[in-house]
This record gives sequence, C-alpha cells and structure tokens, in this order.
Amino acid sequence: MNPYKSKIICSKCKKRYKKIIESGKVKFICGGYSNNNGCSERTVISEDFIRGLINRRFQKELSDEEIRDVLEYILVEDKLLMEIHFNDRSEPILLKGNFIQF
Repeated sequence: MNPYKSKIICSKCKKRYKKIIESGKVKFICGGYSNNNGCSERTVISEDFIRGLINRRFQKELSDEEIRDVLEYILVEDKLLMEIHFNDRSEPILLKGNFIQF
C-alpha cells in the first residue's frame, strides 16, 4: 500500500507525484516532469525522507495505514522546500532548506 498515493503535489505545475524505484529505494517524482508535461526540473523526493519527517512530528513510527489516515497532502516546490499538511488541520510541517517547523 502506498500511503502517499495522490497526496504529493508539485507546487509549480500542480501535477501529482508518481512513485518510482531507483537503486532499490522508493522515491517520488513530479508527474509533470516524468510525462514532459509541466515541469522542466527533475525533483525527486525519497519515501524515507518523508516518512522520517512525519514520524518525527508524531514522535513514533507510523504504519502505512496510519500515515494514509493522518496525511492530507504534501506540497513540494523543491527537495528541501515543502509543506506537509494533515487531516486534523494542525500546523503543517514546513521544510525550508535548513529550517524545519514541526
């Protein structure tokens, strides 16, 4: 089960990110870039990176099902520039370069 399916969105072209496997690792890439329809930059986000941020927020290891339930959407502008929003309307995780707000 992919807890991020249809929940990762490119802030530039508004396309949803697609799941890919690179070097045996799950990653996500903008659908606009992968289809030559929107983005000209290849921004790849690691599942481990996203999961780590979410687990850090909740201070525990969440299952795929738990992540699917709490996650509303992730808005990605760049590898180190994103917002992770939750269904309970709590403050989002804001990642801006070296700054992270949980």
